[in-house]
Amino acid sequence: MGPRRARILAVAALAAVLSGPAPGAAQDNPDQQAWVQVLALGQLGDDWRTHVEVQPRFMNDASELGLTIVRTAVGRRVAPRLTAWLGHAWVPRTLGAGVRHEQRLWQQLMFSAPAVGRWTPSVRLRVEQRWLEPWDGLSHRVRLLARAQRPLGGRSPWGLFAYDELMLTLDRTPRGPTRGFDRNRLSGGLTRRFSPVVSTDVGYIWETAASGGARRNDHVLVAVLNLTAPR
Repeated sequence: MGPRRARILAVAALAAVLSGPAPGAAQDNPDQQAWVQVLALGQLGDDWRTHVEVQPRFMNDASELGLTIVRTAVGRRVAPRLTAWLGHAWVPRTLGAGVRHEQRLWQQLMFSAPAVGRWTPSVRLRVEQRWLEPWDGLSHRVRLLARAQRPLGGRSPWGLFAYDELMLTLDRTPRGPTRGFDRNRLSGGLTRRFSPVVSTDVGYIWETAASGGARRNDHVLVAVLNLTAPR
């Protein structure tokens, strides 16, 4: 299969996913959202890294800015394929009347696994300490993400990616999140590399989230601009 035909098939498969509800999804009036992300990864010497990210999310059928995530972090390579991170996130929530400001501290381990055939897998484990009015204290959440991507052709700048991320709340916070399942994100789409520094991801996320004791299913179009300093 040539790269052009593979790209056409990938786009057709993504369109098929977007055109209908996911199997088994609850009929809960899901929201259609659009997320935009700019992620810059820098170098501080041989082993140290920086992370700067801005991510606005548009909700209510992508008609209103619901929240914006601003993440910063410093990371250190602790093994050839393992990097540890320590960071902060400021999350102004603007959906509805007024603005509420969520604050997060987060710690992360990122493991880049050896290639399996043409697929390059990676695993990310992140722990967050979150605070938001009127929560009575911190809420602790763990996030586990498994991702894989592959090129569409030998020298093609195009590729495919897929990932799944599970989030669990570790405790019960009065007037805040309850212990247990928080949300799951299943995603897939296309990547495009423009240079060793610049690449993009465009895809679809099916998000299942806990909502008032029930499960809510939302459908998200996501576009990511990656800026990565050469090593």
